[in-house]
Amino acid sequence: MPRGKNTNVYLSCKECKMQNYKTRINKKTITGKLEHNKYCSKCKKSTMHASGSEIKHSS
Repeated sequence: MPRGKNTNVYLSCKECKMQNYKTRINKKTITGKLEHNKYCSKCKKSTMHASGSEIKHSS
């Protein structure tokens, strides 16, 4: 079932490149990379996380 215009993406840590969070973005309204300051369990501190690869769903 389609969910509309939103796309699922991973947020990965900019320091260790670990994919820690997933979120949905609307590609029509967000043209660049999405960036948030989030907690990274590998680095054990708050670091900048950026949107990376899209989440692929098998059908």
